[in-house]
Amino acid sequence: MRRARKRAVSVLVLLILLASAAIAAEAAKKTVNMKVHGKVRYEGSRGRTIIEGGVTIRYDDTVIVAASAVIDNAAETAKLSGGVTLTQQDVTLTADEMDVNLKQDNAEVKGNVKLEKREEQAEKDESGKPKISIITVTCDMLDISTKTQDFMARGSVVIAKDAQKAQAQKADYKNAQKELLLEGSVFIEDAGDKSIRCDKAILYTDKELVEAEGQPVEITFEVEE
Repeated sequence: MRRARKRAVSVLVLLILLASAAIAAEAAKKTVNMKVHGKVRYEGSRGRTIIEGGVTIRYDDTVIVAASAVIDNAAETAKLSGGVTLTQQDVTLTADEMDVNLKQDNAEVKGNVKLEKREEQAEKDESGKPKISIITVTCDMLDISTKTQDFMARGSVVIAKDAQKAQAQKADYKNAQKELLLEGSVFIEDAGDKSIRCDKAILYTDKELVEAEGQPVEITFEVEE
């Protein structure tokens, strides 16, 4: 009798777990909407969808516009080209080419890469509202998460924020911490001809704060005589 009860309980627990997994899988699904402004070639659910003449892709709060696209229907990935633009909340990203993974909420771009992000500052204006700065990043390649807005920029990275400019070989951005980790021949210059050369630096995008390290850290500035 006890064994029968244990089996019944075990079956019930298994059914609950399976039902929970099914609900989670259903909740994890996202709706992707595509509007094509030209020609479409559809090769079946396991083949490709080839688009020419312009396409607009929408999912979650992300909108992507491109001149052409090749979509792997089974893998749920897309290769976009021709004046690609991705917009999401306070981020606008443009490039020549973009690889999008819809399952992993990830996009890789290359060629004339430019990212612009509106960032609330810790400093307030006269009305008591946070000041807004535009962070601009240009580079050779960039990998961004459309879920977190974290990104990795690689190759000839240039960053501009208000009067501050920075250069590095790579930059890793953490949106939750508002931190840009710069590495490789880092050069940062500010208003008033002040500059820093170092191996590595953290640039905070919501305040005027830089943390630098290296062997050595070189600081240059001018004083009036």
